Amino acid sequence: MLRVLQKSVGLIFAIASCALPQTRYTGKTQWLDNAKAVVTHTIDDTTKFVPASVDAMDRHGIKATIYVNTASKTMDELWPRLRKAVADGHEIGSHSRTHPCKWPDTEEFCGGAYTDAEIAGSRDDILKNTPQPHVWSWCYPCGNCARYPFIQKRIAAAGYIVARNYQDEARNGHLIPNLNTFAANAFDAAYTQVVQKKGGIAPTGNDDLPKLNAKFDEVYSAGAIYNFMSHPQWLDYGPDAFYEAHLRHIGERGGVWYVPLGPLYAYRELRESAQINSKGKRFEVSTPLDRKIYNGSVTFEFRSKQNPVFNGTPVAERKPGALQQWTGAFYRREGERLWVTIPPTGTLEFR
Repeated sequence: MLRVLQKSVGLIFAIASCALPQTRYTGKTQWLDNAKAVVTHTIDDTTKFVPASVDAMDRHGIKATIYVNTASKTMDELWPRLRKAVADGHEIGSHSRTHPCKWPDTEEFCGGAYTDAEIAGSRDDILKNTPQPHVWSWCYPCGNCARYPFIQKRIAAAGYIVARNYQDEARNGHLIPNLNTFAANAFDAAYTQVVQKKGGIAPTGNDDLPKLNAKFDEVYSAGAIYNFMSHPQWLDYGPDAFYEAHLRHIGERGGVWYVPLGPLYAYRELRESAQINSKGKRFEVSTPLDRKIYNGSVTFEFRSKQNPVFNGTPVAERKPGALQQWTGAFYRREGERLWVTIPPTGTLEFR
């Protein structure tokens, strides 16, 4: 009788153990795929040097926002290369149509220069000439007008979600703004440092390779955003020149997320809005945001020995190495710690 009771208790315990949840959700990661740090790059102006800069980035896995003046005659030559850049994971951002510029700027100048044709027109040119689904990023020509709220409102009304500045060039204030996180005001967004020779009205450039690399190392160690910008016409090209040497130093690192500026700012909003709710053995994932604009993925962390299935399809395991995308579905595992990166619209299961 005792043996029968013991077997019955053991069977009940085994059934109860099988019924216990095998997967536990622990939260959203700061960066996609729980990356250690982020690298984002921006380049400005429509010149014949743009392809050389993008080619150098591609050799080292850097992803950038390429700001162009869409009414420039040089664009006829650039559009084919820019379409390939979009396919390779870069973003095309607006630098206006005609690059209106004045030093110093005035409220009157900004009101007249930042017309619908410049702001929305350049956006439409990019959408017409590339397969990019949305234009997330604006860049102020010459850094003009970034400080005016009424100009920021015009840019936001055209559907942009971030506008990058270039402030105080005449006194080298643009060289190292030292922003290593998201800007408090996305429509007056700074960056970490300039990587370029002297140009424009600036007294000096910022092309000392050891110093450039040291700034990246500082940001990387802090697990923050390394956000650097360049004008391709003020760069030296070649494997031993400072620009590509810097790209080589920061590129192709495991644990780093390489992403253009616009999708990075879109990720911030998407991550904050994404909701995940347990429905028995399933997790329902949702966001109220427009997926045409906020088209990226979010990473959710779990404790589980099982593998994820999203919307009925097994999620692929991501190979080790640098992360150079902001969309898609994949997972990464360290023991029972599981990072599942998915678009935040659908059903997640574990099997």
